[in-house]
Amino acid sequence: MAKVEELIPQQVSQIDLKPRGRVQLSPVSWRDQFLYYLLPDRFSDAHENERELFDRTNPLRYKVKDKATWMAAGRKSAGGTLRGIRSKLDYLQRLGVTALWIGPVYDYSSQNLLDIDPRFGNRRDLRDLIDAAHDRNIYVILDVIYNHHIHAIADLIKVYEYWIAISDCDGFRVDVDKHISPQDSHIFSTAIHEYAQSIGKDNFLIIGDITCGGIADAYVDFFGRNLNAVVDNANIPKQLTAVVKGLVNPNEFFGEYDENHFAGQYRQLGQYHVSVLDNYDISSHNWKQRFAAYSNVPHLYEQVAHVVGVQLTTPGIPSIYYGTEQAFDGNEGEHDYSIENGRVAEDRYIKEAMFGSDFGAFQTAGCHFFDIDHPTYLRIAAIARIRNGRDKIGKALRRGHHYLRKTSFCNYPFSIPPQGELVAWSQVLFNTEVLMALNTHALEERGAEVTVDAHLHPTNSTMTFLYKSNWKDTDLRTPPRDQTVTVQHHQDGRASVRLDLPPSGMAILA
Repeated sequence: MAKVEELIPQQVSQIDLKPRGRVQLSPVSWRDQFLYYLLPDRFSDAHENERELFDRTNPLRYKVKDKATWMAAGRKSAGGTLRGIRSKLDYLQRLGVTALWIGPVYDYSSQNLLDIDPRFGNRRDLRDLIDAAHDRNIYVILDVIYNHHIHAIADLIKVYEYWIAISDCDGFRVDVDKHISPQDSHIFSTAIHEYAQSIGKDNFLIIGDITCGGIADAYVDFFGRNLNAVVDNANIPKQLTAVVKGLVNPNEFFGEYDENHFAGQYRQLGQYHVSVLDNYDISSHNWKQRFAAYSNVPHLYEQVAHVVGVQLTTPGIPSIYYGTEQAFDGNEGEHDYSIENGRVAEDRYIKEAMFGSDFGAFQTAGCHFFDIDHPTYLRIAAIARIRNGRDKIGKALRRGHHYLRKTSFCNYPFSIPPQGELVAWSQVLFNTEVLMALNTHALEERGAEVTVDAHLHPTNSTMTFLYKSNWKDTDLRTPPRDQTVTVQHHQDGRASVRLDLPPSGMAILA
């Protein structure tokens, strides 16, 4: 167990910056990581074994009878703890998560940034969680919220250097736009990086949550602030959602990687932006709702898995919001104005508890949602396993160059497909191409000839399926390696493969 000092510093002058235990080295590149963002109050209390697993085949079984009580519970503490998070590391590792992004854990209520909120546990619980995560090669990023009661930037710096020393965390996410000037942000980030490097954390991650008008402006801003990456939350989540649901042309999302414009150049590099989909305070969503909200498509579980699949197979540092892997569908529309008049605390509906509190997902109470056999969980895990691979295929997915591929269907000329059709893209690193295809139609099968790199695939060569969304559960866990498709060469020099996918289906080949 970690040894953590017993006496909590009462003021900044009492802080000792000597690391309290072993020091985890930084990853070589954060592009190699798969982040999972969770809220400690809503994730786990470590007592799920005392409750039953939610039965998705009988969703009414645990549905609350008194909605007013359920709504009221959403405005209160749910009871999640740091020990609860630690108890679910196996669940997260099976999913393919390699880095936890944990919501605020500090004691903001008493204005004491040198201690943990007692609802979540104590500093030893935090250190034990991070040590246990490091034992599984999982990194930990903590949320930083600048506090108005600390006026001196030097004090603020020392406070968060202290948290690195005592917890051995691997990065911070900072909400820099609202609370600190670019000049102070630069001073803060530079000092944090220098301290982290001094103890061996040479690539300590500082993510900026900059709510400006566009990602291009954010890039300029975060370089000036000496941040490592920015949360890509301006427009991308809406565009990604719309493309995967077949509502817009694929270029609405994939065009954001176009190197003919400034932001596209940095997106292609992948190391400067964190890809997000859902988040309780995401700036692109005026109406609070998750991806799965208001959806009655027959293959919803696959569709949710594959919107994450796009994140995992395009440049960037992918991050998912807790509960996505269980197809949570929380949304502001669950608010009952006859019970509570007015639009208040609307973000509660996308902060559902996973562990069985009185404010469970899907308007339930008393059941938990850690289902490792859930169709969405299984498919995300299968795709993450490919991305996390130490082979050339995994590296191409994490660091390769992105290409949106032209397709041909119904004998039409090769072109970027319209909305609702099969869309395809590749990640290419040197002589390795990984090809992804997604059926953006939720109700009908789609097929097409899909362009691949003619130089990398000779005539009559084959590409092997690494993932097919309609595989059986056993194949999703242990993929077969004997399913292939032949590469065809055309008279104009183009090479292609024929792919057919079920509604909301996805395939990965190499």
